[in-house]
Amino acid sequence: MKPATPAARSPVPASSAHVEALKALSHLTRLQIFFFLVRARREAPAGEIQEALKVPAPTLSHHLDKLRRAGLIQSRKEERFVYYSVRREMVSDLVRLLTACC
Repeated sequence: MKPATPAARSPVPASSAHVEALKALSHLTRLQIFFFLVRARREAPAGEIQEALKVPAPTLSHHLDKLRRAGLIQSRKEERFVYYSVRREMVSDLVRLLTACC
């Protein structure tokens, strides 16, 4: 079986949401946070992310908000804790978009 040619793939049309997501990932700390959550494969509380990446709480909060507003992660509050996880559908869209021409 031969691999699909680029023309045979179902491309995802680029959108402003994709641009915002890629802009959010263009900062090293946000990229590290995003990779941490991808590798975790589960929800992670903000404190766990902070401890793993050694980022001050106000800085972490700022970057988490940017990632959330860009549609890359989602948050859920439970009592006094906020849990973060990757929005898989946006990540899948970005992967399809970036690999469509390869």
